Amino acid sequence: MKKVIFIFTIILFANNIYSANIEKQYKKLIEKLDVAEEVKNVKSNKPSAFWEAVINNNASYAKFLKDIKKNKCAEKEALNKIAQIYRYYPEYDGSIIEKMQGFCDTLMICVGIDNLGINCSLHVVSSYEVNAYTVLTEKGFAMCLTTGLISLKNLTYEMLMGYVAHEFVHGALLHQVRAFYAQAKERRKNQLWGGIAIALNGFAAGMESYNAAAYGIPTSGINYGANIANIGNDIKTTTLKHSFKYSREQEFEADLIAFRFLEHLGLGYEFIRGLYLLGTTYDQLYNDYSDHPTTKSRIDFLKYVQAHPDLGNKDSLKKHKSTK
Repeated sequence: MKKVIFIFTIILFANNIYSANIEKQYKKLIEKLDVAEEVKNVKSNKPSAFWEAVINNNASYAKFLKDIKKNKCAEKEALNKIAQIYRYYPEYDGSIIEKMQGFCDTLMICVGIDNLGINCSLHVVSSYEVNAYTVLTEKGFAMCLTTGLISLKNLTYEMLMGYVAHEFVHGALLHQVRAFYAQAKERRKNQLWGGIAIALNGFAAGMESYNAAAYGIPTSGINYGANIANIGNDIKTTTLKHSFKYSREQEFEADLIAFRFLEHLGLGYEFIRGLYLLGTTYDQLYNDYSDHPTTKSRIDFLKYVQAHPDLGNKDSLKKHKSTK
């Protein structure tokens, strides 16, 4: 019996340590990725005002825009990669459900992203996969919702707004090119350290040779599936050829800002409900992407955000306090 109690105690202790570490990570993510205080203080109930504040007060995004203009080695590598990436042409995509385009345009107006001066569009594409994704176009980006997604039972309009907000963050904050830029900088840093290591190894080898010679020594509850019944059901388009592999941190940033958007409208819980609705069906699409967060981890993160309203963007909070 004592042995069982001891093992149980060890397991409980290990779980507590794991939970504490996860919460510590969540806290750091909020302090780094949360919207600025100026965004939280937007009084207007116009959704567009929220997005204008997000884009105009995102320090890391502003820093990236400044850095990319340097057009040096890492910057050139990132821009070259983004220039080579697949471009999406909505006008030529036969899987787009044309009769849903009015619905999509209205949804963009409701989310407040139709008139921000950002070249983007929203479409419903015929695919059995439960997915929402963002793709680059010639002049901007397009957000796509699959028929598999909008056919989900118990889907609400507010959940759809949340999905669109999440994808809009990816596109508007240039997550794709920023991912390439981060990779380019990391690769160059590794090359630098690799060169130093090679030099040191060469030096060490030389010394070994010398020594040897000298001494011998890693919401609404509407089922939108009814609206698209029998439309393009024969098309089984896979969306993964269009989906971009965002970093774990970028996925959490898109979730956090989309959550803040619905929270701004008094509907934050709908974004979390929308994640619950995605469930493991969505996870299965990204099984091969080891860095992609699971739906459960995304929900747990946002629940932590809800439970800690005192937390926010660290730099913005500091700046806000200093101006009072």
